[in-house]
Amino acid sequence: MKLWRLGIAIAVLGPIATAAHAGQTGTGRLAQIWSYVDARMDQQQDVWFDEGDFPVTIQLLRISSESRPSNYDTWTNLGWMLENVEDWDAAVQIYSRYRDQNPKDPDRALPLGDYYARKREYAPIPAILEPYVHHKPTPHPNLYRILARAYERLGKFQDSKRVWQVYIAASPNDLAAKANLKRVEKKIASPSAPAPKAR
Repeated sequence: MKLWRLGIAIAVLGPIATAAHAGQTGTGRLAQIWSYVDARMDQQQDVWFDEGDFPVTIQLLRISSESRPSNYDTWTNLGWMLENVEDWDAAVQIYSRYRDQNPKDPDRALPLGDYYARKREYAPIPAILEPYVHHKPTPHPNLYRILARAYERLGKFQDSKRVWQVYIAASPNDLAAKANLKRVEKKIASPSAPAPKAR
């Protein structure tokens, strides 16, 4: 019931958007209309979230994500809400879909890698994040942190060291990263130390 008005608005504005692009007229006005629609959806999401109406919030986020396929915040908010209702498979699908449909975003794989890090499931992380280690432009620092820690948890200390080194070369003032690198190097120097258990 709560979404029917918004659905009608989007259904009506969709053809208008197509017509405006085809005729090359009104594109500035159309962009302004869509910015108002997006702002209204964001505002309503906050209202329903504050009321604890998570299923309706998720539905509105699904609509919003379809109208904004490259909006990082919208897609990660949707994934986060799906995690709140413990729909883990749907959250993974959302994070994966965002990654796959946004090839120009250097952080496109981060939400999926972060999901597994928070679940303490380290085994999938290298395949998800490793392809972006040398990406240009440089991804968010958390990509390197999550990947290096995952390698460490998996007992792959040389890989962890390599990722920390790549990150520190790009961010030489990150003292925490340097401390993490030293810790991993100590583990490499002491091969008898047991590797942490990882899933």
